[in-house]
Amino acid sequence: MKSFLLLASLLITLNLFAQSERILRDSTVKWAAEIELTFPADPLEFSANEDRSATLAVLKLTEPDRSLGGYVNHSLNAKLWDMAENGDWEAYSDADLTRRLENDELMSIISGPDSVITVDPVTHEEKVQLAWDVRPFPHQARFVKVRQLLTYNDDEATFAVHTLAIAPFTGNEEPRFWLKVPETDVLDPDSMFVSPDFTWAVRYVTNVSSPRVNDFQIQKDETGPIMDRFFDRVMADTTVDLYAMATDEEPLSGDRRMCLFSCTDSVSTFDPESYLEHVEIFHTELLPDQIVDLQLIEELYWQEEDGLLYTRLVAIAPRYKFYYQEGQWYPRAGFYRRCDE
Repeated sequence: MKSFLLLASLLITLNLFAQSERILRDSTVKWAAEIELTFPADPLEFSANEDRSATLAVLKLTEPDRSLGGYVNHSLNAKLWDMAENGDWEAYSDADLTRRLENDELMSIISGPDSVITVDPVTHEEKVQLAWDVRPFPHQARFVKVRQLLTYNDDEATFAVHTLAIAPFTGNEEPRFWLKVPETDVLDPDSMFVSPDFTWAVRYVTNVSSPRVNDFQIQKDETGPIMDRFFDRVMADTTVDLYAMATDEEPLSGDRRMCLFSCTDSVSTFDPESYLEHVEIFHTELLPDQIVDLQLIEELYWQEEDGLLYTRLVAIAPRYKFYYQEGQWYPRAGFYRRCDE
């Protein structure tokens, strides 16, 4: 029995490792860490109920079935539910994909009732009742959780993401199941707009779900502290383009670029009574140890025919604590580094 359990544990570990083995063995990948993000699932519902986890922009939203036979659900969770119900994607009990769910167990999770226990105040007897509407079905969950592998290419000083697992998420209780995302080839985004088979595409900008530097689950490390190495690269090499805003068409150059990391400026005030001018000099700097998280701009694409989810990282922004009053701060982006150039 112990031998069987040991073998099962080994097979599970190999299954999980196989997902990211090819990526981690890539010699251009010098650093990698697993992260977990929360995204709104339905682009139409989100437009009416904005959430702080991430902002969302629709890139493409079409429906292959043009009949008028029923309600069209544009939530990503509706697509994931189909994958789970049809057995197209492997289902697991956790984000680490350590325990595969049998079909009967999965069906009881996604379509079975919940049990409600009540206590008779007189007899103190417990009664178990079945309730079909206690929890939302997976396609009704407002969010998705994604487990991703964030990688860093030191030669190009750029990052990439690879989605490993995804789950419908209500925003309250933890996901009841996770789906292993099949590996996909690198996607040319222009092909998505041309091909009618790509029916769903959105761009997310992480807010409160931005992965914190201290929470990185490091899987490969040939760089040392990643923010230290990344800052060394972008500060020393002016050919590595940086942007003040994600929407800027032209990268920073010259003094504006240098001032990102270390800047001395002055503010002059004039006393109307004494006619004296007071000049105050202040110095600002952005250091790697000030970075609290990485804001990610990434795009998700759904291919209808094969039921595949593609992920592309557009840009990252290291964010630091900006204090707007004593003891109060919010994360501010220091600069943006595009990852799709």
